[in-house]
Formats: sequence, structure tokens, C-alpha cells
Amino acid sequence: MTMLLGAYRRRSSLGRGLSTISFRRSVHKITSTERTVRRELLEKVYAPFHGLDRASQEYQELADSGRVWEDYFRPYDIGPYKAFQEVDNVQQLLAEIDVLQKLMKPRIPDLARLLVAEYAHQSVVIENNAVKFGESLKVYDLLTEKVFKTTQLSTLRAQDLSTIPSPRFRAEGDSSDVNELKNHFIISQWIAETAPKGQGSSGLNEEDVRSIVSRAVQGTEGEDVFTLSWGGRVPLGGYRRSPIGVRSNPLRIFPYPDEVPACMNRFFLWREEQHRKKVLHPLVLACHQMVYFAYIHPFPDGNGRTSRVLMHDYLVRQGYLPVVFQNLDRDEYVGMVSDAQDGMPDNFLHEVLRCEYEELMTFWSRQHF
Repeated sequence: MTMLLGAYRRRSSLGRGLSTISFRRSVHKITSTERTVRRELLEKVYAPFHGLDRASQEYQELADSGRVWEDYFRPYDIGPYKAFQEVDNVQQLLAEIDVLQKLMKPRIPDLARLLVAEYAHQSVVIENNAVKFGESLKVYDLLTEKVFKTTQLSTLRAQDLSTIPSPRFRAEGDSSDVNELKNHFIISQWIAETAPKGQGSSGLNEEDVRSIVSRAVQGTEGEDVFTLSWGGRVPLGGYRRSPIGVRSNPLRIFPYPDEVPACMNRFFLWREEQHRKKVLHPLVLACHQMVYFAYIHPFPDGNGRTSRVLMHDYLVRQGYLPVVFQNLDRDEYVGMVSDAQDGMPDNFLHEVLRCEYEELMTFWSRQHF
């Protein structure tokens, strides 16, 4: 198993992760100061393992429970999200959004389909995809003619996504970036076609998410991350087998591989409970589940895109539009999500609500003026 407490002392486990953290498309060498701070934080987070025999059943059960990471960082805590939506001006904005949403509700499924190209392009750009928007639209047009017009996406399950053909965009073959974009178009179009059929439901399940990430990385550099992971080969859609880091914050601590399955199981139980209780507004809950999922970072690659697919699916099921950020600054977006993972979601929530309001208002205005 991947050792938890003390593993950072062994080069075969986190010791390797302390000096070199694996990132999408690059390797980030962390500084000696960051290495020290990270080690101290790991000692603090995984203090419950102190004194336990690594070969003991007690150690393994504690590792497999995922509770140590989860109870320290508390990604499930709705407190900051609930406090945000109770602020007077936020309540007013949510009320205005809901008025527009009710007026536009019959058209939401069609409008969500109209936003697929822009939404999916933005999602891959956040991951440093270099395909320009004009070329991206040509890729989407190709898929529309060759796939979307000939395939009844609304009848397919998430498990069928990997079987959908992906026509070649360039005669000489497509780059990883183009394949990543095509995959996201296919997934997003599938969401736009299937989510309205589950109106009011809680959304994708764990098996669906595994199937989605499997499709998301097909034919991309991300597929190699699964197959060449130094923790051992991971089948597409499988959970990671090694520690993971993100370039934007080398000190971010994600759950260890042993913890991931239990954390994912409780994530979906949490999502079901929050959906049922309706304490959080659907827009706010959509944001929280995106942030929570991204914090677990369960897969070797594709976590950011999959977190946004979860949000996309939930919004459309609740009768809202997928959020397309205008004039997106990638670093600002990453910073907002990182702050949200640290229990400060206000900036991210404000931006999502603003974009949702502007989208609904734009479409409503076009309809009436």
C-alpha cells in the first residue's frame, strides 16, 4: 500500500513527492523552504498515525477510511457557503437570478446546447490547452456534422462515451490538445442532451464520473499519465496510486491514494444529502461540489475538467445554464478555486453568480427586444 505518515521519509513513497511533484505537462521543482513547510504540514495532518505500526490492521483501516485527511481539511463543510448566500446583497442577486430562470426555464435545455462549444473550450483553456477559439469552433462544427447529427447522445450512458468515434480534424493526425478538446466537446454535448432528462435529480454517480474521465483523457498526454504513473499503471477511469500535486500551489495537500476511494464514496453521499436537504441554493451547491471534488483530486489526470463537468451537469439538471466566464483570467480562476478549498469561497461564488445572471439576462433580452 502507499504509506501515509512517515512515507515522506522513504524515497519509494512521498519522499519522492517532496522534491519533485508530478504536474500536468510539467514537473515543478519545489524549493527547500516549500519542502520544509510541506513536511511540517504533513506531520500535523497525519498526526493520528504517530505510534502506529505500519503493518498493523489499525494502521491500514485508518488509512483506508480517508478520515484523517477529510477531518483535517473538512471539504464537506457547508458553513462558508451557507454564510455567503445569507448576505443581503447575495440573497437579492439569487432572487433576481431565479426570477430570470423561471422566465427562461422552457428554453434552458436549448440554450445549454448553444453554450456547449464556448463552455468546453473555456474548460480546456483553464488546463493550458493552446487551441484558439476560432479553430475550436471548427473542431466543434466537425463533430456536429460527423457525430452529433448521427448519434443519439440522449440515449447513451456515461459508460458509452468511450465508444463514440472521434473524427480526425487534421489529415496528418491530431495533437493532444485537439484530442482533449474533442473529448470535452463530446462529454459536454452529452451532458447538454442527457441532463435535462433528469430534471431536478442530483446528477452523475461515481461510475459515471469514472467513465467521463476515461473519455476525457483518450488520445491525450493525460492518457500517458494514467499508464506511466510512477505509482503503477492505472486503468483509465481508475483512481490514482501515487501522491499528486498542482503547479499552482505546491503546498496543497491532497488525500493519499489509500484514502481516495473512501473520500470519493463520502463525496457522493454528501452530494446526495445536500441535494435532498436543499440548505444551499442550487448554484451555490454546484460550486461547492466542484470545489470539493477537485480537492480530492482522485485521478492521475483530468480532475479539473471532470469537476467542471459535474458542475455543468448539476446546473442543467436544476434548470440553470452552464457558467461561461467572460474575459477569464486563468490565474485568477485558479486562485479563486484554491481560496475556496481553503474555506474562502466568496470570490468564486460571486463570479459564478454574476456570470449566471448575465447569461440569463442576455438571453432574456434577446428574446424580448
